[in-house]
Amino acid sequence: MPFRFFVPAPRQAAHGAGLMALAVALQGCSADIMRGYIGRPPEAVMARYGPPVDVRDLPDGRRAYQWMEVETTTSGGSETTTYERGRRRTEYTPTTTQQKRCFYTFYANRTSRGWRIDSYLDPELGC
Repeated sequence: MPFRFFVPAPRQAAHGAGLMALAVALQGCSADIMRGYIGRPPEAVMARYGPPVDVRDLPDGRRAYQWMEVETTTSGGSETTTYERGRRRTEYTPTTTQQKRCFYTFYANRTSRGWRIDSYLDPELGC
């Protein structure tokens, strides 16, 4: 059987493009928030989001601070009852839980006023 490329129907392509645009827009929101901490001490981020999950001194003299956000999504199971030849049959679909972990990393330099955030790592798409 020959290999065929999948070409989405125009409606599917528009839907996919819309989802991609939404994901990029949401990533922009995170980046905008992170950009607002440039020049501020890491304690400003800690005051809003709590302590970082990791702090590392880097070989170039900077310090990396990393926060993690976990989003848990649970979809409920379902119950379907059918009757066949006078018999009742019930089937259950299990509940599913998914977790998405997003990491937010800031880099800081030591100044005369203490550590100051000077850059950040763009979060993963969808965070």
